[in-house]
Amino acid sequence: MAEHLEIELKWALDADGHSALGQALTRMLGQPRILEQDNRFFDSTDLRLRHAALNLRLRRENERLLMTCKGRGDIGAAGEHRHTEWEEWLDPSTWDAVAAGRLQGSQLPLPAPVRDALGDAELIALGGFTNRRLEFSYQAEPGALLCLDRTDFLGVRIDYELEIETGAAVEQAEFWRDHLRSWDIPFQPQPLTKFARFLSLTSAAK
Repeated sequence: MAEHLEIELKWALDADGHSALGQALTRMLGQPRILEQDNRFFDSTDLRLRHAALNLRLRRENERLLMTCKGRGDIGAAGEHRHTEWEEWLDPSTWDAVAAGRLQGSQLPLPAPVRDALGDAELIALGGFTNRRLEFSYQAEPGALLCLDRTDFLGVRIDYELEIETGAAVEQAEFWRDHLRSWDIPFQPQPLTKFARFLSLTSAAK
């Protein structure tokens, strides 16, 4: 499993802006791919992954199952989120163990930094959230993705967000900020990842 650097621009939207942007992007880029995502996070009881600035997520996405491990991140000059990441598609039947609370670390092809941080600890489920994603391909930058998200956190709050996966954060930030303004869509930088917002809401609920 190869490590790579993920670079994402993240902008928060309101519900009306989310709807308007979906229509504007469809006119500009064509119909999106619709992804229904169920995200679950795992750690040890003593939070060894969190203390090592790592997280482990399993995401069921349109009946497929993706394991993602993320490392320490930072914010770049254009406000982009940068973090190391490892990803691997899993057998979808593994989700049965996730849903039943029986997932074992030995069932997962964890990257070495995550295995080392966990040591002999067992995994426990931290919970998660659902997300409906409209995914647009942006042909002007091969490999770039525009992801328009509607995220339901614990049935407590719904967030709306535009994420742009790009290798040219400064140029793309300027390009898409200009478009959002020309479309009269209010937006603001989103400094927190979905995982950080999930943890905040989980802590507030206790």
